[in-house]
Amino acid sequence: MNVVMERAKSAWLLAFGDVITLLITFFIMTIALNKGEISKIQKWVDKQVTQSYQKLSLEVEKQNLQVIKVDRTARGVLLTIQSDNAFKSGSYQPSEQLNAELLSLAKVITNIPLLNINQSAENKKVIEQAKQEGMQWYSEIRIEGHTDNDPINPFSRLRNNYFLSTLRAESVMQVLYLNSGLPAQQFSVSGYGEWQPIADNRSEEGKRKNRRVEILMTASFQKDTL
Repeated sequence: MNVVMERAKSAWLLAFGDVITLLITFFIMTIALNKGEISKIQKWVDKQVTQSYQKLSLEVEKQNLQVIKVDRTARGVLLTIQSDNAFKSGSYQPSEQLNAELLSLAKVITNIPLLNINQSAENKKVIEQAKQEGMQWYSEIRIEGHTDNDPINPFSRLRNNYFLSTLRAESVMQVLYLNSGLPAQQFSVSGYGEWQPIADNRSEEGKRKNRRVEILMTASFQKDTL
């Protein structure tokens, strides 16, 4: 009797062990499949960033833009306005040169993949599949203003570098928004004054680099909360 009970107990333990093994295997396979899907999505998003960068690079070269430079970063496509000819000294109004270059840029950004994702059949299919999974494609143009650490003239209405950097970013956004036809909700504006330098403010060259406006074009899938 004891032998039979021991055998039954051993069989039960083996069966339970098999179930646990199967569950662990299933769990690992699920993780692997999810990672595969995430990797595919990441590659697809990366492709949109690369194509957008390539299109903007060609346009910057074609138009021979001098004030606006374009780079491909991990966050997206970065356009940098970094020139003494970009704004009038101590002012937030774009110079004639910058205004002309922003007008050229506004006509191009409406057609880059990051901001006009439905322009191809392949992209429409991916977006539709994402919607079925409760995911939405969100694109954004973040415009950030930066200055050197030279104090603002105390008699100026601009008050401080934070105020100046914000107004410069705002003025750039206005030109792009009014001439691109893109919706207002795609734009965001920030000013950081002298608090995010990329060079040493103790030299004139460093200050020149720190006086800049950055336009970051980025996009991603986000969970639909509606």
